[in-house]
Amino acid sequence: KDIEVSDSIRLIEKFITTLPVQQQLIVQLRDIEQYEFKEISEVLEMNETAIRVALSRARKTLKEKLIKAHRYGITSN
Repeated sequence: KDIEVSDSIRLIEKFITTLPVQQQLIVQLRDIEQYEFKEISEVLEMNETAIRVALSRARKTLKEKLIKAHRYGITSN
């Protein structure tokens, strides 16, 4: 079970690098570093709505890639 989790984490990290740069930054700041939307807005000079939309799209893309990878038994080895 722990191996599956660490494989999933490695896959997600790999998939994040395939996102557009702006989405990569937003995922990094929000989901990894736990910044508030207001802080991200100031750092990236974007409005909060645009950040929420970009984050939603990024998460959807990552989820789809992860589901597909698991469906086809792809690991990060």
